Amino acid sequence: MLWPLAFAQVVSWGSLYYSFSLFAGPIAEELGWALPALNGALTAGLLVTGLMAYPVGTLLDRYGGRWLMSAGSLGAGLLLLAWSQVHSLLVFYALWLALGVCMSCVLIETIFAVIHQQFGAEARRGVIAVTLVTGFSGTVFVPLIGALLAHMSWRESLVVLALMNLGFNLPVHLCFTPPRGHALAPQSAADRAEGRRVMRERLRNPVFWGLALWYTSYSLTASSLIFQLVPVLGAEGVPRKDIYFCFALIGPVQVGARILMVTLGHRASTARLGAVTTTIVPLGLLILLYAPPSLGWLCVFAVCFGTGHGVTTILRGVAPAEWLGREHYARTMGALALPMMFAMALAPLITASVWSATGSPRAVWGLIFVGSLVGTAGYAFAVFNRRRQYRQEIAALDDPEVEALASRSAHDP
Repeated sequence: MLWPLAFAQVVSWGSLYYSFSLFAGPIAEELGWALPALNGALTAGLLVTGLMAYPVGTLLDRYGGRWLMSAGSLGAGLLLLAWSQVHSLLVFYALWLALGVCMSCVLIETIFAVIHQQFGAEARRGVIAVTLVTGFSGTVFVPLIGALLAHMSWRESLVVLALMNLGFNLPVHLCFTPPRGHALAPQSAADRAEGRRVMRERLRNPVFWGLALWYTSYSLTASSLIFQLVPVLGAEGVPRKDIYFCFALIGPVQVGARILMVTLGHRASTARLGAVTTTIVPLGLLILLYAPPSLGWLCVFAVCFGTGHGVTTILRGVAPAEWLGREHYARTMGALALPMMFAMALAPLITASVWSATGSPRAVWGLIFVGSLVGTAGYAFAVFNRRRQYRQEIAALDDPEVEALASRSAHDP
């Protein structure tokens, strides 16, 4: 089931997320809409995705992912067709609000939940396998959409993307997404009450809030760079070909980092991998802040960010289960995704406002750098509290139980 679902993720991310910045220019030129008004629709859609994350996670816990992901692909395809016919800014916003709901059903947190339902303790291998493929979403779809726009109108290009969702993603989700995990049974009222109790406990757990701070900062950093790297480097006088090469390098680097995890780092603990990613991304941003904007230094930045981005995506899928528990995983991911999606939605507006107010690329890079350090602090807070809880668990056990607990997981910090 993994490989078809992974390629469906490539189509979902490429057609619903990476496509927006490429269509904004042609749409603004034809319809006369201001670019800030256009970008506001994307922000609104991502905010809806965040708001829907917890309800979608609850449905995933109860019923599995087949019909939810299939409905998301069907809705996405139909809404892309409607987008291809749009002439009103109000209708455009309404379409993106609805697309936000569809994205909450098909993007990466949903597939992580399905993997955990199916594979349990072996879910880490499944998460790595899927993210190996999804790392190419931007690398594949940015040039693909660019080629479509070079040979047809933006409206016709949107029809092509809609058909990809309807003709590929919808059948894949219907055929390969399991209706529920092997261990999942229909939930009674008592089961649902137990789920609410578990979530209340998790929301009181400092490890949860450390993870939330880490992942929210990660989303803020990644979204800011995706939307501001090209325009800000252009303002610094970097040649376009160098900027595009740097941007295109990030995708293969993050996939390469995930391959290293499979081959060399599969035994590394989540805590050690998190220490690497929360260090290397700020180092890459220091290069943007202080190094000359030459192609060589930009490639070093791309390697740092691509490595951190690639591994952190995997850690998003495995750390909550390992550090908080596998019960009601989808609901936990929904709660973590809420601030993440808000950060992803607001990051381009925040960084654009700073750039507009200061006119300084360094101010933009500095803001993103500070945001990445907040993520490092969140990671450290989560690890510190998880280790403290682990020691408390060991102290409360008799000697034979201590030995069993000490060997229970190779990935515990």
